[in-house]
Amino acid sequence: MPFVRPLTSDLRPLFVLALSLLAPTLVFADGLTDVRATLQKLQSDQPLRARVEIKTRHSGGESNKQKQSEGVSTVIVESGADGLKLSWSPDQIRQSRKAAWAEIANPDAPKSDLVMLRALEAGQALNLLDAADPLRRGLERAVLLEDKPDTYKGKRARLLALKIDLQLDEEERKALKSSDTIEKLWLDTDGFPIAMDRNIEARFSKFLIGYKVHEHETREFQRAAGRLVATSITKENSGAGLGHSEESHTTITVSLLSD
Repeated sequence: MPFVRPLTSDLRPLFVLALSLLAPTLVFADGLTDVRATLQKLQSDQPLRARVEIKTRHSGGESNKQKQSEGVSTVIVESGADGLKLSWSPDQIRQSRKAAWAEIANPDAPKSDLVMLRALEAGQALNLLDAADPLRRGLERAVLLEDKPDTYKGKRARLLALKIDLQLDEEERKALKSSDTIEKLWLDTDGFPIAMDRNIEARFSKFLIGYKVHEHETREFQRAAGRLVATSITKENSGAGLGHSEESHTTITVSLLSD
């Protein structure tokens, strides 16, 4: 049996150096792991103030009794060490009271959540100004399908294609018959998210009643005050089943304000 000489103190540094040089050729970065770690860092309680504009269109009902509504609303959102604050103007408050009286006079008239100060809930507002945490939650059970160089609006980017989890409860999972859930996430050259495109197609069936759902959502992000902010969102939803259909289109624009 040949004698194998143990590594001496002189040879060990060379051995470690050789391993470090070989490592890049043997280890490939996982894009999903990278972006999760990056999102984890985007946490801050620095004050941030923004004007949020929400536009919606909605139609729904039975095929021969479709009701339509639309509206525009703005909300001032502030987030920081003191918590979360949503503000509406005195004129918006007056409009909401007027709309409430109009609903009493004609209960069948189209209703607008925008006028009724329900255009933006607190949780939604927080997710706009602190978008890293909800984005990271959505990636918790995601599966990486593709990781490749790409461009976004003419700039170099890294594109992750992901299969996402619908996060259904037990009853919904039992009713789910098929689904196609793909999310594309663009990262800048520093690894920070700059845009997202999510498409969901799902079919459900319960008690021999079928229902199909479609959702398409796009988002754009920017970094501010140590956070990830969702600055632009478009969302289209539709569903149909048992002679009933629903469609909605929402656009949200977040404009950062100086103190």
